[in-house]
Amino acid sequence: MVVGAFALVAVMIFYRVVKVNVFEGDKWREKGNVHIQWRPIEADRGDIYAMDGSPLATSQPFFEIRMDLKVVKDKLFNSKVDSLAFRLNKMFPAGKSKFQWKTYLESNRQRKNAYCFIAKDLTIAQKETLISFPILRKNKYKGGAMIDRYFKRRKPFRQLASRTIGVDRKNADKIGLEGYFDKFLKGATEKRLMKYIRPDWIPVYDPSEFESKSGDDIYTTIDVDIQDIAHTELEAALIEFKAVAGTAIVMDVSTGAIRAISNLSADGKGNYKESYNHAIGRLSEPGSTFKLATVLALMDDNYAQLDTKVNLNKGTMKFYDQTMHDSEWHGIETADLRKAFEISSNVGIASLANQHYNKAGGNTKFIRTLKKFGLLDPTGIELIGEKPPFVKDPIKDKKRWSGTSIPWMAHGYEVMYTPLQMLNLYNTVANDGKMMKPYLVSKIKHGDKLVKNFEPKVLSERIASKNAIRGAQDLLEGVVVRGTGRKLQSEYFDFAGKTGTTRINYAKKDEEKKYNASFAGYFPVNNPKYSMMVVVYTPQGKYYGGSVAGPVFRNIVEKVHNLKLDINKAINQGDELIAAANLPKRRVGYKKDFEKVFEHVGIEYKNRSKSNWVAVDPFDNKMLIDKNSIRKAEVPDVRGMGARDAVYVLENLGLLVELEGQGQVKKQSIQPGAKATEQKIKIYLD
Repeated sequence: MVVGAFALVAVMIFYRVVKVNVFEGDKWREKGNVHIQWRPIEADRGDIYAMDGSPLATSQPFFEIRMDLKVVKDKLFNSKVDSLAFRLNKMFPAGKSKFQWKTYLESNRQRKNAYCFIAKDLTIAQKETLISFPILRKNKYKGGAMIDRYFKRRKPFRQLASRTIGVDRKNADKIGLEGYFDKFLKGATEKRLMKYIRPDWIPVYDPSEFESKSGDDIYTTIDVDIQDIAHTELEAALIEFKAVAGTAIVMDVSTGAIRAISNLSADGKGNYKESYNHAIGRLSEPGSTFKLATVLALMDDNYAQLDTKVNLNKGTMKFYDQTMHDSEWHGIETADLRKAFEISSNVGIASLANQHYNKAGGNTKFIRTLKKFGLLDPTGIELIGEKPPFVKDPIKDKKRWSGTSIPWMAHGYEVMYTPLQMLNLYNTVANDGKMMKPYLVSKIKHGDKLVKNFEPKVLSERIASKNAIRGAQDLLEGVVVRGTGRKLQSEYFDFAGKTGTTRINYAKKDEEKKYNASFAGYFPVNNPKYSMMVVVYTPQGKYYGGSVAGPVFRNIVEKVHNLKLDINKAINQGDELIAAANLPKRRVGYKKDFEKVFEHVGIEYKNRSKSNWVAVDPFDNKMLIDKNSIRKAEVPDVRGMGARDAVYVLENLGLLVELEGQGQVKKQSIQPGAKATEQKIKIYLD
């Protein structure tokens, strides 16, 4: 009878299993999936760094605290709930009162809530404070504390290149590098088993049991020092001239690497912020900076040389039914091409282009030459939103093409470019005709592993003949020596470039005139290192490129020159400097910084370390570079480091850093070798 009973029960169980799995399986699985699911969990987002390793965008850890009230014993809960409610009220005075906290905890305990919400968006210090409260200070199996860590993006340099770095926002389009390289930065998406307890999805298992993974890190070509200079000088000019917006871009001539890209817009309250990337997204008529393309085409097509005579007609000339004027009266009838370019004669450049290109077959030849210069295509920089140039085609755009198109295009109207697209032409001329692709990212890494490397890319080995390129260089040098940029000269350094002044509402005769001011060029003149484009949109008061954008260009050149290019002088004085002073004392920090300093002043050094973080000591009339181990799970020894390096190292280990004093780190509140558990650390500088 017993065996028979067990057999009957077994048959009934087997029947129910078959019925539920086979005949009713879809029905029950559908219902089950409503309340428990494998849901995607994003990895910790990778960081974005400057070329020297300084963080431009990083993920700062925040915490959410919940409480498993089922594991707390009655005696502990009843004896400490008042104290816990009191402490929670003190920590969050704008939230619940002490009585409300106690009622909230008791009601959740009665409902046996294993995931009771306490607080979120806590910093490391706040999290440490909260889990030291009564009940919660017990381990999670007795006190019930459940800690979920997540990250929010922050930019240590705030507005510097902010729009180019971009924004990572939920339920919104990502922009800048954050958007373009999102698939690398966000890393692999994993799944976690979650159950639905109204109103939240909560993990079936304790989230602290899972090791968080991270995305890849992006290393940009941005030089923080040059970026700071460009931002500061541009902002000062925009404030002075109450401009609508402005942009400044600095590019490495030989590689196309972007060293600085600043975009500022007025916020309506007298301040300027990085709210739109004008450098890649704002099309406008370039005005006189486009004259470089016109004269380069004329010289490359063998229609003109520097000494070719040009009709200026005293600065006024009629082309078909339209009259063109030079910006200032000069009374010159004829001049050579050099003179016409240096004084930025609209009439002179337009008349020469009209003579050779405004005829059968000539207009299409002009467009083909512009294409050879790369002026019909976007640069392809690694940013979402670059707008392609607008250039009319005499065949495809017959309805919009007229007899005045060539002369007006010749001096920068009826064409539209972004500042970066115009800069790329100037960079190519500085680079002896070799066109490089502008780029912002040098490599992608995952920890110490190289994921992808970006090398400089040549778009064209030579866009024009050697004679044409050399002629264009002579013209740009002459603008600063004798032409519209002569007031910008300095006795200490040289540069070449072209002023640009564009009336943006010339079609509306009744409106008050509005202008954009620009200056494009490169420096130094011999063996150029950097090219640069500055555009100031709708300045008030002054509006000429040489008076508004030119000084910004000059100021940036001056500061970058002092920062980067005056190396020979320092090296030549190196022996005298070393003879007059002792070798530096022991220091700790980033290896490349030390190498750069030692090479800059001529101090001999011996490198015995392959790691990035090192200690340097004087030894036998030279500096010895040796390794300084930094382990991920331990608090490192940052004594001897500068503030920037110390904060960078400690924050990347998840520690909350507080500074006191200035100089190098002399003392730290947590001893080296202690376990790094995202706690607060104070460093003392002297």
